[in-house]
Amino acid sequence: MSSPAITDSTEKEDELVSSISKRSPLINWLLAILIASLGVYLSVIKFAGLEWLSRSGCLIVVLGVWSGLGGIIQERLLIGRLNFYHRITLARAKRKLRKLKVSEEHFEDEIKKIEDEFAIKTQSVLQAVRLQLGILEVSLLITGTILWGFGDLFFKLNF
Repeated sequence: MSSPAITDSTEKEDELVSSISKRSPLINWLLAILIASLGVYLSVIKFAGLEWLSRSGCLIVVLGVWSGLGGIIQERLLIGRLNFYHRITLARAKRKLRKLKVSEEHFEDEIKKIEDEFAIKTQSVLQAVRLQLGILEVSLLITGTILWGFGDLFFKLNF
């Protein structure tokens, strides 16, 4: 059974992960769509040639690489925040157990239980974040590479 301190910390962790994981992919994909649309527009008006869709593909690849780097930074920030919540929860539990004057064996068992719960929670949270950011990065890289490699053919074959 989880203590109230762990439950409070778990809720904070869930809020933290959801704020990171929902915002980043949406912003990156909106930016990629904007870049591709601008590439189509500049190619249609033939501003300095037809290669703008290909160039926009290059920028989408850069966005994909950047999102990968951003994912690494977000992961490090998330780990730092999770460790902070962990230390707070551990300190509260220790204080409570000392106040209740529990035996040393029970004290160590409770601390070990808290440590194990946080290790499991951290692994599951990081796995979910890595999966979502990995999917975002790969999808941007594939989309950008296809546009970069074949974007000019679309306009040369149709116009």
